[in-house]
Amino acid sequence: TFGAMAASGTGERKAHSDPQMSGFFKVFPPNQFRDRFADWDECNRFAVQMFEDTIIQEGPDSIAGIIVEPIGNTGGIITPTPQYYQMLRNICDRYQVMLIFDEIITGYGRTGAMFAAQRYGVTPDIICSGKGLSSGAIPLGAMIAREHFAESFNETNGAQQHFAHGHTWANNALGCVVGQTVIDQIVEDRLDEKARTLGDYLANKLESLRRYGVVREVRGLGMLRGVELVKDTDSMQPFPELGQAMKQTAIDNGLILRINPTWFAVAPALIATESDIDELCALIEKSMVDALAKVGTTSRRNHA
Repeated sequence: TFGAMAASGTGERKAHSDPQMSGFFKVFPPNQFRDRFADWDECNRFAVQMFEDTIIQEGPDSIAGIIVEPIGNTGGIITPTPQYYQMLRNICDRYQVMLIFDEIITGYGRTGAMFAAQRYGVTPDIICSGKGLSSGAIPLGAMIAREHFAESFNETNGAQQHFAHGHTWANNALGCVVGQTVIDQIVEDRLDEKARTLGDYLANKLESLRRYGVVREVRGLGMLRGVELVKDTDSMQPFPELGQAMKQTAIDNGLILRINPTWFAVAPALIATESDIDELCALIEKSMVDALAKVGTTSRRNHA
C-alpha cells in the first residue's frame, strides 16, 4: 500500500504520509495543461512529450515503467484521445520501458470493451485489474502481463529465476470462481458491447444538462462518464459551490452520486437498461436544479 501511494499522483491523499518511498517520478496528466492549449489534441501531445523528456533526463536504463490510468478517475474522468496513448506506446517501445495500465476501474467492460486499452487501440505490457473482475461480490484483483514477461520467470531459464512474492489470500479458490463467473457473464451477455451503446445513450442524456449553462464538458467512455461544472460557459470558471450543494440535494432526492465538487461521475451497472438511465439522469437533473436554487445562481439559458 505504501508503495502504491508513492506511485500515485494524488497529492492530497499522500501528503499526510510524507516522506514517501523514493524512485517514483510524477508526470502531470494532460488535464493539467488543457487550458493553456487550443484543444485536447495539442494538450495531449505536450503531456506525452513530458514522459519522453523525463525518460531522457533520468536515463532510459533507470526507468522501469510508466503507470497510467487510461481514464483519470480521481482527476475528473479525464479522457485523453487515442493518439495520446498511441504516442505513449511508441515512446515506451523506443526506450524499452514498460507501459502499465491501471484498469482497476476501467476494466471488464466498463468502457465499452473488456479493457479500456482496446478502446484506445494500444496493448500495455501490464494491466492491473480489480473491482469489475468480481462485480463487487468478493475482494479480488489480478495483474495481467504480456506472455514474454511470464517467460522470463520460466524455470528453464534458470532454477533460481522465479517471481518471488507472497499474498496471504493469493489464488483464493472462491475468489477465482467468482471472477471466472463474472467474466463468463460479461462475455455471454456481451455486456462490454452493451456498455458502449448504452454509454452513448447515457452521454446524450447528460449532454442535455448543458441547457442550464453550468456544464463545461461531458467526458468518458462507455458506462463511465464525468460532467464538469462551471459558473458559466463563457469564463469556464470552476463552480465548486454548485457541486457542494449537489452533494446534499442528490441525497435528498435519493441519489448517491460521486461529486468532486467541480465535477461529478456517473458509472451505472453494466446490466442497466435505458429506463434505468432515464431515472438516473432525471434524478441528476432535479438535484442540479435544486442545487442551483440553493446557491442562488440563475442559468444563462432558458430551459424547457
